[in-house]
Amino acid sequence: MKAWRVDELGHPRVSLRLEEVPDPVPGPGEALVRVGAGTVNFADILLCQGIYQDRPSPPFTPGLETCGVVEAVGPGVDLPVGAHVGGMAGLPSGGFAEKALVRAPAALVMPPSVPFTDATVLYSTYQTSHVALHHRAQLQAGEWLLVHAGAGGVGSAAVQLGAAAGAQVIATAGGPEKVAVCQQLGADHAVDYHVEDVYDRVMEITAGHGVDVVFDPVGGPVTTPSRRLLAWEGRLLVIGFASGDIPSFPGNHVLVKNYTVLGVHWGAYPHHRREVIDIAHEDLMRLYAEGRIRPLVTDVVGLDGVPGALDALEARQVHGRVVLAP
Repeated sequence: MKAWRVDELGHPRVSLRLEEVPDPVPGPGEALVRVGAGTVNFADILLCQGIYQDRPSPPFTPGLETCGVVEAVGPGVDLPVGAHVGGMAGLPSGGFAEKALVRAPAALVMPPSVPFTDATVLYSTYQTSHVALHHRAQLQAGEWLLVHAGAGGVGSAAVQLGAAAGAQVIATAGGPEKVAVCQQLGADHAVDYHVEDVYDRVMEITAGHGVDVVFDPVGGPVTTPSRRLLAWEGRLLVIGFASGDIPSFPGNHVLVKNYTVLGVHWGAYPHHRREVIDIAHEDLMRLYAEGRIRPLVTDVVGLDGVPGALDALEARQVHGRVVLAP
C-alpha cells in the first residue's frame, strides 16, 4: 500500500516521503481500516517534528484522525468487518495512507449513508465541540455564546452546534471572507477582529450583558478579552492554543466574576467516560440526518496533496477542514 512516512523527524516539507509499505497488522485493541477519508490537522505538523504530545519513533505514518471500512481486527476487538468507523490512529500506522490502524476503544461506528468526507469531521471535530458545549459548559437556549476562530475547524462546528441549541451565537474571524463563512454557518453576529475591537463590539451586541459561554481554541491574545466578556457565572472553554501562547487565569478575577474555566480534552473521554462520546455521537448523527449541521469541508485532497494541505494549514490559509481521501 502507499503511505506517507516519516523516517527522520523534521518539518513535513523535508521529513515526509510517499512510500510503498506493507499493510499494517492490527494488534490487541486495534482495527485495520481501508481509509475512506481523514482530516488533515495542524497537530500532524507537530507530530512529524516530534513535538506533539504523542511521539512515535520513526519510521511512522502521520494522520491522527481517520475514517474507513474495517478490514480486520486484533484481539479483544468486537468491531464487525465491513463496518464504517471513525477513529483515532493507532500510531505508528496513521491515516495518511491507503490503510491505517485505529484504536478500537475510541472508534465510533458511522452510518454507511454518511460520506466518509463528512464522517471523519463529525468524528473528532464535531465531537470536541459537542462535548465542550453540552457536557462541559451545559449551554442553554437563549444564552450568549462567543466562538473564537468561528471559520476554523472546531470553531465552525461550535457555531453550528450553538445555533442548533438555540444559543445567540457571536463568532470572531479575521477578514471579510471568514466573517461571511461564520454568518453562513448560522452565527447571529460575526466580528472581524482585523478591523473591530472584539471586547467593545461584543459588549455592544449584548447590550452590556457579556457572554455566558466562551469557546476558545486560540488562547494567547484572546484570553484577556474573553474573561472580561464573561457574564456572571459564565463558562470559559479551553479548547486549544492555536496562537501558540498558553494562557493563565488570575484567581482573583475568577473569584470576583464567579466564572468557571473548563478544560476540554476530548481524546481522554474514551478511556475515562466513554458514555459521554456515545451520547454526543447519537445527537450528532440526529442533527446531521435532520440537516441542521453540515461539516465545513473546504478542500478534499488525494495522497499526493498532503504536503500542500499541511503547508496551507501552517500558513493559516484554511477555513473549516481539509480532508484526505486516498
